Amino acid sequence: MLLAVLATAVFLRFWQLGEWPPGLYRDEAYNGLDALRVLAGEHALFFPANNGREPTYIYLTAGAIALLGRSVLALRLAAAVVGSLTTLAVYLLAREWFDWRVGLLAAALWAITLWPVHLGRVGLRAGLLPLLLALLFWLGTRAYRTAVSRKRRWLWLATGLLYGAAFYTYLAVRFTPVLLLTIALYDWGLATGHWRLAISNWPTPSRSPLSASRFSDYALFALGTAVVLLPLAWMATQQPGILLGRTGQVGVWDTAVNGGDLWGTLLRQSGAALGMFLWQGDTILRHNPAGRPVFDWLMALPFLLGLGWCLYHWRRRAAAVLLLWVGIMLGPTILAADAPHFLRAVGVLPAAIILPALGLAQLGSWLRWRWPALALIGGILLGSTAVTARDYVAYSRNPDTAYLFEQGARLLAQQINQAGATTAVFVDERYWSGWPSVRFLVTDEARLNRFTPETPPTAPLPLPARLFVWPYGDTAFVVTALPPAAHIWPQTGPLARGDLEPEPYPLYVRYDVDTAVSGDPIVIFGDALALVQAQAVWQADGMVHVALLWHAETVVVPPLIAFVHLTGVAGLAAQEDAPPGGLTAGNFNWPPGWWRPGLQLYEERLLNAPADFAAASPYELHVGVYDAAQNRLPVTLPDGRAAGEMWRIPIEREQERP
Repeated sequence: MLLAVLATAVFLRFWQLGEWPPGLYRDEAYNGLDALRVLAGEHALFFPANNGREPTYIYLTAGAIALLGRSVLALRLAAAVVGSLTTLAVYLLAREWFDWRVGLLAAALWAITLWPVHLGRVGLRAGLLPLLLALLFWLGTRAYRTAVSRKRRWLWLATGLLYGAAFYTYLAVRFTPVLLLTIALYDWGLATGHWRLAISNWPTPSRSPLSASRFSDYALFALGTAVVLLPLAWMATQQPGILLGRTGQVGVWDTAVNGGDLWGTLLRQSGAALGMFLWQGDTILRHNPAGRPVFDWLMALPFLLGLGWCLYHWRRRAAAVLLLWVGIMLGPTILAADAPHFLRAVGVLPAAIILPALGLAQLGSWLRWRWPALALIGGILLGSTAVTARDYVAYSRNPDTAYLFEQGARLLAQQINQAGATTAVFVDERYWSGWPSVRFLVTDEARLNRFTPETPPTAPLPLPARLFVWPYGDTAFVVTALPPAAHIWPQTGPLARGDLEPEPYPLYVRYDVDTAVSGDPIVIFGDALALVQAQAVWQADGMVHVALLWHAETVVVPPLIAFVHLTGVAGLAAQEDAPPGGLTAGNFNWPPGWWRPGLQLYEERLLNAPADFAAASPYELHVGVYDAAQNRLPVTLPDGRAAGEMWRIPIEREQERP
């Protein structure tokens, strides 16, 4: 059963790992850029870029890049491996504190719950902390329960080494000293009799937690922690701003965050953090399907049962520590902006996932673990798996998810890499400096020609060439840099949207430039534009793909619109009217003033064919041109004969194409 749970965890984290979620967010890309520096020989203890980051995930990513190259999959591989291994760590912890049934149920919940699944699919360091915390408390419990022996001393030292290593994972670990101190106070109350606690599932240690030999155990733990933590602590004394900078930016004590109402903000933050389990989760789309609570509706009752069990049995040590763990490790999100924040709250996960496992175990116990119990629990787990899969597929296909994971920048980098070896690539400097995913994913920086508005590409461009242009400023340098005769293909880039931008916008316009195609025009529209090539193909997906190659007969000053109409017996079935080359944010990709004799403009258009298109024959495709007053330009053949106001293009079937 444990192997089946592990296989489920691996599948949910590795399926489409390089594609879901789409894009590559800048935080992931920064990890990749620092990993490249590690591979180049820069071995740092802390990476100050992007508000500062602990090093463990970056070193793991460096190994993945060495294995897989500069790819999205390499940046997320360590997260998927760590997330899968945490399934086993949660099993060990819950089994140690309760029994094997609770351990297996907790592992299953880790495998299928959406929050830990998503953590295992994004290349961020936060996913390391649950693994280290689960192993830390499991190993610490083993050390605490072991009789006096050399083995026990080794376990205490190993626990300390592990705890020190946790500080190299994610900043939320800095709250764990509060948790350990609270547990130590619990031990003090136990040893002095202040709490009068009944401990049934956690055997009373053979010696008092305050005995001399127990203090020696704690000393070994502290020694192991200090040995590993000392380099980081020394660096912090030399450069305190590196470690504390991000905390100062988002802390709730900042008036920019609390709005002058600290206590009211703390109260609201606490309510939001407590409500994240069943009511409303993180609303930041990169962390979570916006607002989805930690547990789905199928897990609501088991979670409440497990929470109620711990509250009722608060005198039991394991129950008390679980409650303390969840309450205290919510601190990082309560004391920072945007609560509940699923990255800052990640330290609660190993404990929180055990609560519904306890609830399911209670259901099984009430039904005496007979077939009805197994069927009920199995049905709940399978249903929750289906809900997670449904929600995550919808999340990954959501256009807003692609925007916030900066899918546009990823596609830009792919198109740079796909340019032929002989193609000169020109990229606006804004894309290189503003999107770290472009810097990480571009595999050959040396081939790039980066330009700015002040230093545009010089004329004439070497051919073939590919330009990536920021379309929201002066773009006249594009036509200025062209040779006298050229074949140009403008393409509007994918939509993008930043965190604070209300509407998506095309990220770039790409211009592919090559030598002009030879051949006589098919038809001429007015005295301005000629059509050199035209092809229409009905595709298997039901779309009609139209490819047009325009040629300038003269300098075109007024704006012209080229229309493509699909007509049938009932009239117009589909159409697309746009200037040759298209528009980006209302601006011409190829302004009228750019036309001059010798330039050819290629474009592609897609029309939705009607449902009966494949079976019906009387559909025709026509292309024409009209001016700003919607007057259609007359169509003439190369020999001067009139051909009406539009030109028919025969439609091929996709299987007919050579």
